[in-house]
Amino acid sequence: MLTNREVYHAVLRAADGTSRTLEEYLLALWVLGRAERDRDSLPPERFAMLLTRAVSAPVPAFDDSWRTAELGLSGSESGFDAWERTILSQIADLRDFAEGPKQDYLELGVEAPRRPDAGTRANGPIWYNHSVPGYLECAMAGTLGGWDINDGIRKPVSVPTFHIYPEPDTIGPLPLLTWPDMTDFLICGQEYE
Repeated sequence: MLTNREVYHAVLRAADGTSRTLEEYLLALWVLGRAERDRDSLPPERFAMLLTRAVSAPVPAFDDSWRTAELGLSGSESGFDAWERTILSQIADLRDFAEGPKQDYLELGVEAPRRPDAGTRANGPIWYNHSVPGYLECAMAGTLGGWDINDGIRKPVSVPTFHIYPEPDTIGPLPLLTWPDMTDFLICGQEYE
C-alpha cells in the first residue's frame, strides 16, 4: 500500500516541468476519472496513476456549454456525480480566466471572472492555484498530506492560519479513496494555500 508521502512525491514529479495548462490537465483528468465512475473507491495506486497520467493523457475538447450549465450541488448528488460536477465547474472557471480580463496577484486569491450567463457551479469562485504543480501540491497537502518541511516546497508561516480542512500531519499508508475524498482533493487544489 502506498503512503501519502510516496503519492505526494510521485504526483509532484509527474507535474514538474509540464507545459500543460491547468485547464488541459483537468480535462485529461476528467476523462481518466470517467473511466472509473462505476467504482465506489480507488486504491491509492490507482488514484496516483490517474493524477500522473493526466499530465500526458489526451486532452478532450472543451465544451462551452459547461460555462452555462447548472453544475451546482444540491445535496442529492454524490459519489462520482459530485466529483464530475466539481471538476467541470473548475474547468469552466479556468476557461473564464483564460478569456476574461487579466488579473494580477493570482497567488493571493482571485475570484473567477464568471460570465453573467454562467450557470451555478459546484466550486467556490476564489482561486489560489493556477498551475498544474501548484494545484497538485496544494491538493495533496490539504487532503492527503505527505509533505515534509525538508522538501523545501511548503514554508512555515509565523502568523495564525485558517485551514479549510484539517491538514494531515503524519506520514502513513493511504486508505481506499472515495469519490468524496477525490472531490475534496479538487477543492483543495483550487483553494488551499
